Amino acid sequence: MLRPLAAALAAAIAAAVAVALPSAARASRARPAADSVAVNKFMWYAPAAQTVHLELNAALGSDNGGMNFNGSSGGGATITVPAGWKVRAHYTNLDAIPHSAIIITEQQPLPAVPQTPAFAGAYTRDLSGGLMTGQSDDLDFKASPAARYILLCGVPGHGPSGMWIWFVVSADAKVPAYTM
Repeated sequence: MLRPLAAALAAAIAAAVAVALPSAARASRARPAADSVAVNKFMWYAPAAQTVHLELNAALGSDNGGMNFNGSSGGGATITVPAGWKVRAHYTNLDAIPHSAIIITEQQPLPAVPQTPAFAGAYTRDLSGGLMTGQSDDLDFKASPAARYILLCGVPGHGPSGMWIWFVVSADAKVPAYTM
């Protein structure tokens, strides 16, 4: 009796999150009106403050069986940030299973259980246990030094299973970019 009720509740929560919090609405809630520049529905930045804002969603769509960030997996997207800029990312898990996020130095093979973030503040809470459906957290860090990094899920095995995208800190970029 409790198992069908729990499954129904999980499905209802996932549906409510998907309907009540569409990506564009979540991304716009903190957007300043004055000098912000939109890159796409997942990124905007304030040039004067040298701050980039990201909306980071786990399991947006069905790419890689839902093991993706903003619909991209296996390095299929690249976030580029000028070196020295501040990054503020709002992370939300839209999946029925737990996920998390961490930015690590580029390495192969990808670690099954990543532990060390490339930047202080570049990870979500409960990294290996993950956040449950609809839960959110914020990553807040300074992007430095310039190098190529990997943003991946910290739940054991998720990164090597393709739940990762590129995160590049560029010495040459003048403004942030997000390619998919």
